[in-house]
Amino acid sequence: MKALTLGDVIRDFNQQEPLSPEMKDQWDSFYIETHRIEIDNIKNEFLDASPGYKALFGGHKGNGKSTELNKIIFDPDLRKRFEIIKIDILESLDPNDIEIVEFFITICFYILTFAKEKKIEIESYFKDQFEKLEGFFRKELKIETTHTQGKTKEMGIQSEAGGGFTLPFLKLRADFFAKMRGDVDSRQIVRNEYRPRMNELTGLVKNLVMDIKSKLKGKEPLIVVDGLDRAAVNAAEKLFAEDGQNLALLDNATMLLTVPISLIHSVKASVVEATVGRMHVLKNLRLRTINKDQDEDTERNCKLMKEAVLRRMDEKLISPKALAMAVYYSGGVFRTLIDLIAFAAVLSKSSYGTSIGEKDMEGAVNEQRIKKTRPLGRSQWEILIEIGTNKKFIGDMNEKRLELLAGLYVLEYINGGEWYSVNPLLERLLDEWKAIINATSPKKE
Repeated sequence: MKALTLGDVIRDFNQQEPLSPEMKDQWDSFYIETHRIEIDNIKNEFLDASPGYKALFGGHKGNGKSTELNKIIFDPDLRKRFEIIKIDILESLDPNDIEIVEFFITICFYILTFAKEKKIEIESYFKDQFEKLEGFFRKELKIETTHTQGKTKEMGIQSEAGGGFTLPFLKLRADFFAKMRGDVDSRQIVRNEYRPRMNELTGLVKNLVMDIKSKLKGKEPLIVVDGLDRAAVNAAEKLFAEDGQNLALLDNATMLLTVPISLIHSVKASVVEATVGRMHVLKNLRLRTINKDQDEDTERNCKLMKEAVLRRMDEKLISPKALAMAVYYSGGVFRTLIDLIAFAAVLSKSSYGTSIGEKDMEGAVNEQRIKKTRPLGRSQWEILIEIGTNKKFIGDMNEKRLELLAGLYVLEYINGGEWYSVNPLLERLLDEWKAIINATSPKKE
């Protein structure tokens, strides 16, 4: 239902979850077709790929990846070939500190949960392996059955794996994830124990996939991992580059994994593609050309972003100029657009307004600009000035540059070639910082 008051806008726009075809009413009401061909490319690759195929999917934070990912996995053609096992890393692990050991154990938990839900009997020869894992978690991580019973009930998980044998291990899922998300010491304990035994973990995942596949009556499991696009630069490089060979060893597991924009631009990207799988980048919607002009594509994209807003709220709640301002300063990133609208609604309501005007949107833009500039120092501004002048990175793609991409300080576009733009929220500050840097730089003799 559309927002009819500013209060509705504040509530609904601050609680934006990725859209999914599973929620048909919301999907039909709010989903905007953005005509980004990379979504069709991914779908077609999986329809024709051999078992064990892997693809990586990334893009800027907030540009609609999770919604488009849902579109892919609910595609009726894909559903004819695959049963989807979806893993949400943000609910399971800490994306800023994630390694291959806990990732593989997480895959096991999700496969077992899938088996439970589908009433698939897990073969009894897995019993010893999971009993050993269970014993280690109980002893070393201090996980007790009494702690997990309430949580597993909330998650819809019972004490058996759906036949074959009783599986108390599955009851540890909620507490294991809580430990991995919030306790550095627990993560290290698990890694110290199982890093030297990666062959054992890899074999366990492969055998589980093989067992599930043999019971799906002509379909294959497709493991879809969302949330890895939030991984920190170092964590992503370690997981996909340093440990990519372990992922490749899961040669019977068909997988679609999200990756952060920082990894796509890392010097290690080619190694990851050669080892794990092809990278697909969800392009940002281009709202202007490299010369800050308009063309057919930019005009269409501006209309799409305005439509995305007006499908969610009554057009009387925002002036055309305020909406145009929000679209411009979003840089083509949906999450930024939604945040600007939400805070502008707060400012309007606080001043006893009944709709969002230009002054409200100016306030929202200034607030976002202040938030983005707080962490920036001289070295970051030097890079931003470089981008503003050249529309590309001139220096090496080091960690500082990758962090500016990951944090939406720099936006990537494709228009007959790859080019970059400083986030529109920061553009007006470039000349000011250029003058400061020039004035404070050592004078050349």
